[in-house]
Amino acid sequence: MSVVVYHKGVMAADSRAYSGSTHPIGNKRKIHRMPDGSLLGITSNQIGMPEAFVKWISEGASRDASVPGEPSLSALHVLQNGDVYLYSDGYTPSGPLRGDTFTIGSGRKYALGAIEMGANAARAVEVAIAHDLWCGGPVTTLPLYEDTQP
Repeated sequence: MSVVVYHKGVMAADSRAYSGSTHPIGNKRKIHRMPDGSLLGITSNQIGMPEAFVKWISEGASRDASVPGEPSLSALHVLQNGDVYLYSDGYTPSGPLRGDTFTIGSGRKYALGAIEMGANAARAVEVAIAHDLWCGGPVTTLPLYEDTQP
């Protein structure tokens, strides 16, 4: 599927688009700066769900406005104050979570291992891309604060 890493103020992700199979379908953005300045990273094997979830968060995350049914996704939402929330196959987040590093997606274990060996967020995604066939494409990064270096 994907990999998204949030480590020490920087979110990074692969950009391989999921086609429903191993067939390549191009690249897409998996991490987003929301209108309130927060960061949202999302992985899903449900085609169209990432875009619908980003829209839902952008519009205030109202349970009444959610897409019918429960989503198949993992998402990290990092607020401007640094609070981290995890969504896992639902519209109810867990958090705020405490820690320096969070990883989601099929490449999450490779990325976490790379972080443990001293990698930054972008390098951790590169490692996941090298070892997980569901990860690929260029790495994208977004700092939570503009003065944070990826």
